[in-house]
Amino acid sequence: MLDVPVVIPLTLLALGVGTLGCLVRPRWDVAVVTGLLSAVWTRVNGPVEGRILHTWTADRGFTEADVLSVLALLAVGTALLRCGLRMVRGARPGPSAGPRGTAWGPEAHQGP
Repeated sequence: MLDVPVVIPLTLLALGVGTLGCLVRPRWDVAVVTGLLSAVWTRVNGPVEGRILHTWTADRGFTEADVLSVLALLAVGTALLRCGLRMVRGARPGPSAGPRGTAWGPEAHQGP
């Protein structure tokens, strides 16, 4: 697609950093960008594709380089699942701390 020699390493580096970010500290915005980078990687990886693992048509197939996109999408799915679980846990009411909030917060000491 693009013949610029720097596109492949930059895309691969960004995909690796995004995947690592999804696994270490999941955020939905990083997951979306990593998912988009995964799609970009399938378009620019032509010169480094490697062996064909599965052939769909005469000119289309699943190659060794496409495995990186699948792994990145698994990390994206995991990150989005973890973000969703975090939102659900945050929406649930926690243990009641009383009408004044927590005992150790700044609002607990309302002195004169």
